[in-house]
Amino acid sequence: MVMDRLKPARSPVFYGVLLVLECLMWGISNAVSKQGFASIPPMWCLTLRYALSTVLFLALFGRRFFSRVRKRDLMPCVLVSLCTAAAFMFGFLSLVYTTATNAGFFMALAVVIAPFLSVPLLKEKLDLRQILPVFIVVAGMYFICGGSFSSFGRGELLALLSSLSTSFMLTLSGKFLKDVDAIVLCTIQCAVCFLCCLAAAFLLEGMPVFSAIGPAGWWLVLYLALGCTFLAYLFQNIALMHVSPAFGALTWCTEPLFTAVAAYFILNERMDFTACCGAGLILSGIVFASVLELKKAKQPSSSDPVQQR
Repeated sequence: MVMDRLKPARSPVFYGVLLVLECLMWGISNAVSKQGFASIPPMWCLTLRYALSTVLFLALFGRRFFSRVRKRDLMPCVLVSLCTAAAFMFGFLSLVYTTATNAGFFMALAVVIAPFLSVPLLKEKLDLRQILPVFIVVAGMYFICGGSFSSFGRGELLALLSSLSTSFMLTLSGKFLKDVDAIVLCTIQCAVCFLCCLAAAFLLEGMPVFSAIGPAGWWLVLYLALGCTFLAYLFQNIALMHVSPAFGALTWCTEPLFTAVAAYFILNERMDFTACCGAGLILSGIVFASVLELKKAKQPSSSDPVQQR
């Protein structure tokens, strides 16, 4: 199986690249989603996305899923999946009320929250060496947004709730899912997210007229299901079995960078010199964190895999 070949531990850089590729797909989706929402309601877009991705996982990996799912894994997987669903629902709704760039910034603040949640939830000591790259990355994200926010409104609040949900998802994954098969987790995540989004869609948006959804809406659903869910979840859950939640959160800070670049080309949102400096800071912070993760991986006491969305 493809997943078995990817299972052996590799350099943290390899897993960091998987997470960056995931963020590239998510960053582009933040920009194209704002265009697609003119054709399809946000919650129904998420519902169709997760319905399609669930069917895809079962069609391609159904035998593997049913042979490796264990009763003891169901509750932890569902708990992590609920955090995943909350992160995406809050994040999608934030795009309705604020710019893609601002939403990308606040959704990526899990980099600040995750290390502190690891202390009570994972019983870990706060690694003070992680503080400097965190500050570097946060400063970079702030500059990407132009170095100022004209206001903190509903969209920014929803994006912040998204980052909080992401932080819980990361830390709970590290706590409960160290030995769960990645395909099992991916499939359960998609199924739980589908049910949550379906309920939210009926509650917030009612029954849509599917015939009124234009080509842009259907292309958006297809891109989100195949790229931002099926492939992204595979990359994410493979990587987070081998790196710490804090490193995963730092790597995810490339998402606002990709969001800003995509928003510049797709939505004509600004990407000035200040934003370019911010992009440089983000990359510098992540390289710094990667070096720390490499040193940590070489220590025998820190070699246990950590899994996770």
